Amino acid sequence: MWKFLESEMKVIVGLTEDANRTDSELADIYGLRNGTVASIRRRLVDSGAVFYVNVPAFSKLGCEMIGFHTGTAEPSERADVRTNDYLEFCNMCPQIFEGMIGGSSVVFFTAFKNVTEYELFMQTHSRFFTGSRRASKARLHGTQFPFALSRGTYVPNFASIVYDFFKLDVPAPKARIPIPAEIVTPDFSMTEKTALVAMVENPLASDREVASVVKLSRQAVTRIRNKFVEEAIITKVCIPRLYKWGFEICAFAHAQFNMELPWEKRLKTQPRAVVNQSFFSLSKPDEAVASYLISKFSGYSEALDNIMAWYHKANAFDEKPVITLFPLERAVELRNFDYGPAVRNLLLSADGRGNL
Repeated sequence: MWKFLESEMKVIVGLTEDANRTDSELADIYGLRNGTVASIRRRLVDSGAVFYVNVPAFSKLGCEMIGFHTGTAEPSERADVRTNDYLEFCNMCPQIFEGMIGGSSVVFFTAFKNVTEYELFMQTHSRFFTGSRRASKARLHGTQFPFALSRGTYVPNFASIVYDFFKLDVPAPKARIPIPAEIVTPDFSMTEKTALVAMVENPLASDREVASVVKLSRQAVTRIRNKFVEEAIITKVCIPRLYKWGFEICAFAHAQFNMELPWEKRLKTQPRAVVNQSFFSLSKPDEAVASYLISKFSGYSEALDNIMAWYHKANAFDEKPVITLFPLERAVELRNFDYGPAVRNLLLSADGRGNL
């Protein structure tokens, strides 16, 4: 379990709130030296305490929906066999950008071009787990969140979780509420596509390093990157590896709501912790998904009771929420905000095999 110095905690809070902050900006905010911040940043990345991702704006890449899938398998199969089967399944499915398996439970988040691709994904799951793999198969239930009908915190946000965990005397991160996302048909050149894939697959690569991969000049890559950032095609995010910090639980809550409670009212009046503490949220008028990492199991029940009280009082639920818990000590990441395969899939070349 990692232990951090106060200066390291401050840098982590600052980076999880805004990964684009420079050493100088972090030093000014938290009263540190530039050299100290630079050293801490390198140490955090090199040790694996945090990592960076370039999060793509899926709705601007021709993607129509985000999927949430969860399921439970029969416990008869050995856990290691089930895990290996699902790791192999993930390697077949580029749509998955986040996934976890633990015990007999599995969860995925996916990005789909359209409903046809969603149906093919579900069929692939059924086909893969026939025969010798049948015992490993989870009864997978899928929920779709079309961008046109949904809101989300589509960029993963761990700042509030980290801030509450460290309990530092520094300003709290700003809340990020679920927002709508407009579907845009991309009009990228092939060089822009190859550059985008390289930037997503190698988030720490410099423009010069990307240029060597995609066979462009450094100046051309800089122009393309600036365009992607200015148009919010990609957003740089710092993600903490909380399971290595001693966090005990990952929880995914899937709720179905009473449509008599207006969506706007629910979003505005529900407890702030529901959104602030969720690192990835999706919401539409009748359903929502929230994702949580919890430091101690002992505090889980009390926190849940406090949050659920508002929903029961408001008669918000159409059905009892389904909460899937993963004890992190025994869970395995299938994908951890690995957006490269999904971006490749969305930017397929004409041959249809994902070769750019």
